[in-house]
Amino acid sequence: MRVRIGLADTGTDVDVDIEDADAFVTELQEAIDSDKSLIWVEDPERGRYAIAVGKIAYVHIEGEQTRSVGLR
Repeated sequence: MRVRIGLADTGTDVDVDIEDADAFVTELQEAIDSDKSLIWVEDPERGRYAIAVGKIAYVHIEGEQTRSVGLR
């Protein structure tokens, strides 16, 4: 599942693929609630990212993509 994390004051966003969206949301919420300064996000194909929790402007989690074959 693809997640886009927008970073405040930079105009930059980070795109990562994650396995479990619910676990990611829980981990992010715990980081915010406990005043952690960083959250580590791992993308199996691109590596790991350290993101400053205080600089997160938005998080967009895309729904599951389904492939269609033929005419719609």
